Amino acid sequence: MPLSEKVRVKREEVRLTQAELAKKSGLTQATISRIESGEVLQIRSDHLRLLAKALGTTVDFLVGDAKKMEFEDALRSDEDAKIIFRGYEKMDKAQKDQLKNFVQFLLDQEKSKKK
Repeated sequence: MPLSEKVRVKREEVRLTQAELAKKSGLTQATISRIESGEVLQIRSDHLRLLAKALGTTVDFLVGDAKKMEFEDALRSDEDAKIIFRGYEKMDKAQKDQLKNFVQFLLDQEKSKKK
């Protein structure tokens, strides 16, 4: 998946408009648009880092061959994921089961919305 598609998919995943992503990343909306349309073939490394941070992903994901972020990438790039994982590690089995059931409930809700 090319950078242009990864940026667009990730932006839609985190529910940001191009303008919102531009503001969050410090890039212009025109630059975001050109990246997503494939007009930008090379992007400065500092801009790539800003974009990755704003999207809650890693530079490796954006420029690598992966089609989706790996678990380790999510933990490295997402502060909320770090907090959740650290909390999960401290839970007993019953609490972990409750959390797992709640996450499944949320995923099922999201799936039913898309139908």
